Amino acid sequence: MNDMRAALYDRYGPPEVLYEGRVPVPVRKPGEVLVRVHAASVNGGELYGRAGRLRVITGRRFPLRTGLDFAGEVAEVDPNVTGLRVGDRVWGILGRTFGSAAEYVSVRPRQIAHAPENVTLTEAASLPAGAATSLIALRDKAGLRAGERLLVRGASGGVGSVAVQLGKALGAHVTGLASAKNADFVREMGADEVLDHRATALADLDRYDVIMDTVGTEHSVLRRRLAPGGRMVAISFDIDHPVRSIGYLLGSAVHGRQRVRFFSGNPNHGLFAELTAYVERGDLRPVIDTVHPLSDIAAAHRALEAGGVRGKHVIQVV
Repeated sequence: MNDMRAALYDRYGPPEVLYEGRVPVPVRKPGEVLVRVHAASVNGGELYGRAGRLRVITGRRFPLRTGLDFAGEVAEVDPNVTGLRVGDRVWGILGRTFGSAAEYVSVRPRQIAHAPENVTLTEAASLPAGAATSLIALRDKAGLRAGERLLVRGASGGVGSVAVQLGKALGAHVTGLASAKNADFVREMGADEVLDHRATALADLDRYDVIMDTVGTEHSVLRRRLAPGGRMVAISFDIDHPVRSIGYLLGSAVHGRQRVRFFSGNPNHGLFAELTAYVERGDLRPVIDTVHPLSDIAAAHRALEAGGVRGKHVIQVV
């Protein structure tokens, strides 16, 4: 076992730059766990990375990799690592790097947890990044409490559909902002109310205790829709106007009564263990738009960029 299949690209550009190639199997470092990946999901940040909009971070040492979260089985484990054995079903996230769209990843034990027993590994792969982001955003950053009013912008997407479910699990009254064609889907996720984002101007929205924005634009307009003491969490910024967008978010985090929290999540084992419990209790369920083979990685990126997604696009590796 010297090399493995992986999603690669040799230059920045459109989805067509992606291809299935071969790279060396990662060497497990001391204290790490080698995981045989069954499936991974496609996340928005990977689109920006592939297009070259994050080149300050990703650099130019091609070929570059894609994929952030994953679900699979433990293939090797350091003898000093406790609680994990070869063959265990696990899920997790790489952290602040890409490369999970491949046959193997080597990770620290804090980056994974046992996967839920009541879903397949393919289904499980649709959740780690979106679910971890949503739980951190709603519970830890915004402090969402039972009975509060929550607005989720982008409620049908990979993160938004999970945020709707977790918002209900935390006891909130949830309003989803999505396209009209996805309204029934967002209600199925548990939303109490769904608004058509094309027919509803942000400035005309009601007031909410917590707003979770997955889109990344018009933050100043959204902020004004917060009730007194309200909190807004932005998990994305305006990629077309990054300096202005990030500057506003940073300023809003310090000044004003209604503060905006922006964060880039880096979840750990404890959080994934909590999410496993949410899934096994039935409070959170995987939502997959389409399953693509690894060889169709370009098609998966193309589909996510086209919009109108219901849940996640998943890459089947095994």
